[in-house]
Amino acid sequence: MHVDEKVLVAGQDSLMTVRHLTIRGTNFEIGRALGELAQERHGISLAKARAVPVYARARHSYFRRHYPIHWERVRGVAEALGVDPNDVRYDLTTLTYNMDLPPGIPGCSAVYYPPLSTASRGGYLSRNYDFDVGTMADVLHVPSPSTEYRDSRPVMAEPYIMTWYPEDGGYASLAIHAFDMLSGTLDGINSAGLVVAILADEEAVAALGPNLEPHLGRVPQAIGLHELQVMRWLLDTCGTAEEAKQALLEVKQYYTFSPCHYIVADRDGNSFIYENSTGRNVQYVFDGSERPLIVTNFQIYRHRTRDQWPEEPFTLSTNAFWRYHVLERCVVDHDGLFTPKAIKEIHHRVNVLSMVAELGGISLQGDEALNVQARTLWHSIYDQDARSASFSFYLDEQWGRDNKRTGRDERRTGYLTMRLVV
Repeated sequence: MHVDEKVLVAGQDSLMTVRHLTIRGTNFEIGRALGELAQERHGISLAKARAVPVYARARHSYFRRHYPIHWERVRGVAEALGVDPNDVRYDLTTLTYNMDLPPGIPGCSAVYYPPLSTASRGGYLSRNYDFDVGTMADVLHVPSPSTEYRDSRPVMAEPYIMTWYPEDGGYASLAIHAFDMLSGTLDGINSAGLVVAILADEEAVAALGPNLEPHLGRVPQAIGLHELQVMRWLLDTCGTAEEAKQALLEVKQYYTFSPCHYIVADRDGNSFIYENSTGRNVQYVFDGSERPLIVTNFQIYRHRTRDQWPEEPFTLSTNAFWRYHVLERCVVDHDGLFTPKAIKEIHHRVNVLSMVAELGGISLQGDEALNVQARTLWHSIYDQDARSASFSFYLDEQWGRDNKRTGRDERRTGYLTMRLVV
């Protein structure tokens, strides 16, 4: 086994510490390395993995039968924590961190550019990951400084870029993780060139309201794959969009945080968006074409045509439609084939601060902008032919005298590029 870790982003002035973790070995060894790191760095312990035996037994059985690659990693985690993986007093199928209490809902935007639309004749997935920048105290509106949360780090303080080369099953992959070290995949690419990204279904969250069923801060009484594990499973087991489509239609799903939908594309340019209905009783697949495929956070099955959209002008509360509208307009108005430079510029148009500036109808110094706790934490662009990913990370911005972000002079890294060796 070989493990290598590099710190890509860090420092007192950075919101996040971003690490690139590369692991070569068996799936058991990958799990053991992650278990050791989770224990040492994030305080994962058996006490935090306590489970209700009847649910743990069913979850263990599900992974052994339907996702043996993951079960091998679970066995490795169990060895790292010194317990029998079959011990139903514990559930080690996830390694969650920074998730003791619920953060805000993410709002993201993604565009898949198929090969026929690009100058290189290779496909690209472009994605903004928008999420809350606050600590739990900020999220919960707990007064500072006299709370147990005052010294906590931001919810998204420690994402990992994971590059795994399993030797005994599953595709090699490069993906960015948060929330769950073992399978908290937010976007990624595998050695077959399959790209995936996950986006919150904001309309389902709003419609469910008090009937939303997150499993945060307690053992989930659900069997199957949670919304981020679905992403990891696709990267591990699927080489084509058709395989991924069938996999999503057949898998048993639940959510730990919020309902989501997915954009998936293979190296040949076949793409689709998958989403569940609000009640999770119907599954929808929307196939892409030779044109770029766009997705934000509204439900496609309810808004297939413009007459099903909310009325303009768009507002901060209908920003998912505004982001789609801007991306679509940029794609339609673009002259010629798309280059990585053009793709980056297009996605910058729907950066959170750009959105606030336009939809708030105010300068970024205004109170409404300050109350928007989300930022575009990274823009990722995946090159399917090169099997590479480039990330630009949010660092921080200027602060006002009241110790609030002013929304001005946002600092970001340049694009950091990593590549799978295939």
